[in-house]
Amino acid sequence: MPDGVPLRRSPLEFEAVESALRLRRFLRTMREGWPILLIGTALGVVASVTSLRLVVPQYTAVMVIGPTARVGAAAMGARLPVLIGREAAAAASEPGPGDEILSDFARYLQLFTSIPVAERMMADPLLLRGLFPDRWDEEAGGWRPAPGAMASAKRLFLALVGRSDWVEPDAERVASALRDRLTVDMVGSGPMRRLRLRHADRAMALRILSAAAQATDAHLRAEASRRSAAQIAHARARLAGITVAEHRRALADLLSEQERIAMMIEVDLPLAADAIEPPAAAQRPDWPNPVTVVPFAALAGLVAGAILVSLRRLWRAGGEAES
Repeated sequence: MPDGVPLRRSPLEFEAVESALRLRRFLRTMREGWPILLIGTALGVVASVTSLRLVVPQYTAVMVIGPTARVGAAAMGARLPVLIGREAAAAASEPGPGDEILSDFARYLQLFTSIPVAERMMADPLLLRGLFPDRWDEEAGGWRPAPGAMASAKRLFLALVGRSDWVEPDAERVASALRDRLTVDMVGSGPMRRLRLRHADRAMALRILSAAAQATDAHLRAEASRRSAAQIAHARARLAGITVAEHRRALADLLSEQERIAMMIEVDLPLAADAIEPPAAAQRPDWPNPVTVVPFAALAGLVAGAILVSLRRLWRAGGEAES
């Protein structure tokens, strides 16, 4: 290249040089502000450790459920009738889209934190005290308003608008507490679900999860029994007033089928959901997990320190430009 001719760089080379210069300036800024980075990291660690000591550790009760098995060595068989042949075709021809078909297992999942299930669980006073431990006064043997400054401020605000906070839990509060404590996750891509419930008391976590599962199944069983009994009563009433042999035979077959269903509903086995894995919990609290909380808090403190160092650099650069 002739002397005196400037060296021309491609746009990519120019951008690479600019990026290298920016990175060098950033590293120099961080090196100059290392005390702030260290203080930010230390504050993050201290804040996380303090929070871990203030937060009440909790146990996680875990349960895996799935639709009631129909086939297999561990299955209970088709206790309730399964649509086959012309019956399946007739059901498919009913009005409404296909996604309106609702299985017993889908009903089970929906009802798990519902008010009807909560009403059944309220029959056990120990469950209520476990769901609302801060509302139960052990010495007085009764319910009390929630303690704490936030709860007092809430009661004051409600009083100003002519309302009052609840004291004794009802079915709606129980259902809301279940929704707050319970998480439902899919197991793989199949129909099974993993239920998780956290509580400060390991035994109470297992008890609440088991009671909710049993109450949900009992509610579905009672509803199925009610429907079956109504159909049996209707078939018997119609059978008494029909004299045509063919019609009586059809009604007798229907009555026999409904009586078989009613008998199988009474079998002491799960109706809608099998417990693939019964409720279980670790022997030690697993939430919050210090192994994940402390490193993330330290990283957050480091990032906050880096932002502060960068802002200080910009502030100084602006001051130098003005002067």
